[in-house]
Amino acid sequence: MGTTSPYIIYSESTPNPDVMKFVSNKILTDKSIEYLKIEDTENNTLIRKIFSLPFIKEIFISKNYISVKKHNNIDWIDVTNQLRILIQESLNKGVIIIGQKKKIKVKKTKKSNSILLKKIDEILDKFIRPGIHMDGGDIELIECTGGVLKVFLKGACSGCPSSQMTLKNGIEAILKDKIPNEVKEVVAINY
Repeated sequence: MGTTSPYIIYSESTPNPDVMKFVSNKILTDKSIEYLKIEDTENNTLIRKIFSLPFIKEIFISKNYISVKKHNNIDWIDVTNQLRILIQESLNKGVIIIGQKKKIKVKKTKKSNSILLKKIDEILDKFIRPGIHMDGGDIELIECTGGVLKVFLKGACSGCPSSQMTLKNGIEAILKDKIPNEVKEVVAINY
């Protein structure tokens, strides 16, 4: 007779002071999704429950964590434990996490960029994304034209005070080193 272990959630601060990361001991989803407003969520889901709290601004969910961005009118110290308990208790009661209707927007890339973008994506997966995920965020490639790589920052990375430094001193420097002459600059379109 097997018993399943309960969800255990703990919180971690991120480099973005407006975002707290809630980490699970179990996998939450197999895809990363960013929710910018409650209307993006489905009824009776954990994400909708989280959004219904008045201090929630955005939610980003990835494999085993949920990054939550708050409004500026409240401090994390006042709400972190309340939110952690809500997430943990909801998961242990079997509340559906995201639902099935959420459509993931896939930005179409130009055909001429597809080989280069695939190469860039592989470099990001190996050298960049593990660190970004640890900080509660992600990066999506948009296009690379004339050596300028446009990216979209998600989760804790969106609006983070240190994201510009990460873009220039981390992502851009690594890409220039790994594929010289193909990437000259990295620009976040939502910074």
